[in-house]
Amino acid sequence: MRYFILSDIHSNIEALEACVQRAKQAGYDSVLCCGDIVGYGPNPVEAIDGIRQLNAVTIRGNHDRVAAGLDEPTQFNPHARRAVYWTRAALPEPYLDYLTKLPLGPLDITAEAQLVHGALTHEDDYIFTEADADENFQLTDKPLTFFGHSHFPVVFCSEEKGNSLQPISYEFDEFIAVKCESGKKLLINPGSVGQPRDGDPRASFAIWDADRARIEFYRVEYDLTLTQEKMRAANLPGYLIDRLAHGR
Repeated sequence: MRYFILSDIHSNIEALEACVQRAKQAGYDSVLCCGDIVGYGPNPVEAIDGIRQLNAVTIRGNHDRVAAGLDEPTQFNPHARRAVYWTRAALPEPYLDYLTKLPLGPLDITAEAQLVHGALTHEDDYIFTEADADENFQLTDKPLTFFGHSHFPVVFCSEEKGNSLQPISYEFDEFIAVKCESGKKLLINPGSVGQPRDGDPRASFAIWDADRARIEFYRVEYDLTLTQEKMRAANLPGYLIDRLAHGR
């Protein structure tokens, strides 16, 4: 069984379509999404349509929650706040209703795996450091937890006694793979589809190959210039437009 893992699409339909095309080439059986379908980008309707067409098992992200009107963006920076109000106004009622009904993580996928958006502690929390990871490892017995929110592709690993470890990884021609070892827990961020922040502007996603017991990480180029043109036409913040080219 191969699971196509997506997160933080952020209304970037060009990036989503490029990831789907590449994932089809790699092969997958099911789709999982760690949230933040919308926010920041110019195509929230198309992004939601794309996720629904994939029949993705999806949890809500913090931008999904705020865009749906379940919360106000009081903790967002001015650029994100402006974008989320634009998104809320751009979404027809059925799409707002879809976001409203997205389940809150943690969401069990199998006996082995679960989805969260930011962290097990809260969907708004980040997992950036080993200390963050250690806190979350203590909250779950699941071997695999997929998360998003930080927009950084990363894997944290812990042994049964709770000690942090360096995960075993392999570099292939088309992807980097991390081994899922028995007796160890992994926290896995597939990176961001629509707004990478690790210095690489290419869209990011992962595939969990349950049969081979590994996570494959992929990067995909997309028509970034077209996305930026759409953002300018929508009068979205220049900071959000510029950062796409730098992966920051």
